[in-house]
Amino acid sequence: MDNQKRFNSHNDGWSWEKIFELFAYIGCGCIAVALLLSVIFGSKTLADAFRYVGEAIAYIVCIVVAGLWVKRKTHLAWLILYIIFTVSIIVLYIVNIIL
Repeated sequence: MDNQKRFNSHNDGWSWEKIFELFAYIGCGCIAVALLLSVIFGSKTLADAFRYVGEAIAYIVCIVVAGLWVKRKTHLAWLILYIIFTVSIIVLYIVNIIL
């Protein structure tokens, strides 16, 4: 089954792919909260630069996979929360690097 049919189908059953995407969506929210706490309480050293690169890659993967999960949802709340999570991750990640 091609990707377009798979993502547009209204199959309510669970698959490993859907579970993985749900965890990525939850992880997206957790990352946003973690970055917020990091900005509030602060912690910065030169060695963190390597960590930031690894985190950026993980955040991008998480955002993309969570987006695939949200793409199949019909309720607007999922999309709104996803946008809030994504913007929070991007803004707070940049703020965390600068401060």
